[in-house]
Amino acid sequence: MENKGQGIFYGVIGVATLVVAIIGATFAFFAASAENTTTVTGETSSADLTLAVTKVTTDASGKLVPQYATGLGSALVGTNNHSCVDGNGNTVCQVYEITVTNGGTSAIVVNGTFTLNGTVTNLKWTELATATTTQSGFTAGNATSVTAFKSNVTLAATGQSGNSATYYVAVWVEEQGSDQTSADASKSFTGTVRFEGAGGGVTSTFTS
Repeated sequence: MENKGQGIFYGVIGVATLVVAIIGATFAFFAASAENTTTVTGETSSADLTLAVTKVTTDASGKLVPQYATGLGSALVGTNNHSCVDGNGNTVCQVYEITVTNGGTSAIVVNGTFTLNGTVTNLKWTELATATTTQSGFTAGNATSVTAFKSNVTLAATGQSGNSATYYVAVWVEEQGSDQTSADASKSFTGTVRFEGAGGGVTSTFTS
């Protein structure tokens, strides 16, 4: 009988030990688990193109008279530091500054077009090297039409170097060497500049 009682006693102790061991293992499992409460944050980029077209030949305020393309370089220099004004005080061209700026938070690639609208038959335009000099190899201007102006221009994100680009364009009436009254006299025109990327674009219109 005594041996039997001891057997029961040791059996109870064994079960209790097993329970403690299981509980200890369970607590150890929970203790080894962890929850990461760090918040994941981020921000998407934004696109914000702006376009400014400004007439820089402010002294050339008269109506356009015909000008040979071959003489455009001299016309841009002008008379008495008055660009696009000839020796008789006539306005022979107009120069516009075009600046496109990326105000967005990511770099963007844009394409530009330049359009002249109106019924001035011999109206021409061309991109310049600077506000007062033609590009190397310049021989003639572009006819009135929707014309590709700049392609694949990369603008850096706002606040970074290269987030804007500036160009100069000259507009004039090409001299034909004969009477141009019906074709070009007493007429007006407008111009449209547009730059756009994959997300949209901006447009600016100027008038004669």
